[in-house]
Amino acid sequence: MSQEPTLRYFGWSSFSFESGGGTILFDPLYRKLFGRAWSSLDDFRSAKVICVTHGHFDHYVDVAAVQKQTDAVVVSSHKVCEHLRAKYGVRSQKLIAVEPFQEIDVCGFRITPFEWGHREVRMSTFLRKGVLKAAFLPMIQFAWLNLVSAPFNAPYLGFHVVDSSGMRLTNYCEGFSDAMDIEGIRQLARRLTTDVMIAGAQLNFEEHVAKGVAAMSPRTVVLFHPHEIFFERLGLKSSSAETFASAVRRVLPQTEVIVAKPMSSYTMCARS
Repeated sequence: MSQEPTLRYFGWSSFSFESGGGTILFDPLYRKLFGRAWSSLDDFRSAKVICVTHGHFDHYVDVAAVQKQTDAVVVSSHKVCEHLRAKYGVRSQKLIAVEPFQEIDVCGFRITPFEWGHREVRMSTFLRKGVLKAAFLPMIQFAWLNLVSAPFNAPYLGFHVVDSSGMRLTNYCEGFSDAMDIEGIRQLARRLTTDVMIAGAQLNFEEHVAKGVAAMSPRTVVLFHPHEIFFERLGLKSSSAETFASAVRRVLPQTEVIVAKPMSSYTMCARS
């Protein structure tokens, strides 16, 4: 493994952060959803830690399989950890349930979780749009899997991670939206300094993303679309990746902006 901290994007909301101390995963997903898959279970074999941001199916459903393949430690909310134990038989010794700002050290990473706000999700809207787009069966399957296979209403956690080299990474997942609390983000920035930020970029939230990233002021921001294929099936349009990137550059011209592509890797440099 390279000693230089490396961020790898697997598609959906799945990332790995690799350094000399090991590999930490965020929301690993490898199965085919809506006709598209980029990664495989084997891609996650080096994981030591798995951080789960929340319990929605596309962020959660492959976590148990990856954990059993790798024997990694899972860090998430109490609700997610209990669901993994009760439904999927993940051993309690491999589950670390955390509260916001409960700092832990695990496998060479110092991890601090924090809360973020998720935009409103209405399954009835998804099902109605599925009918209109002749995708009713996939939407029914998706809604059913969220109900029976995932802790859908688990809290939303982001993660601030410091590796053995001192690199500071913040995964804000999909938190920059009309549900975000900008003053809360400013308080987070004062508490947790960030070199690299992972930020979801979807729908027409480009100004929210720009404002949230500006508050955190990272050296590098990595933008990704967490639901691109899902939205395509529903006919939901998002602003272009370049629109999001341009919005961030306007407020933080010195920040490196990366638009993540599935199965791509990016070498990260700490703040000098």
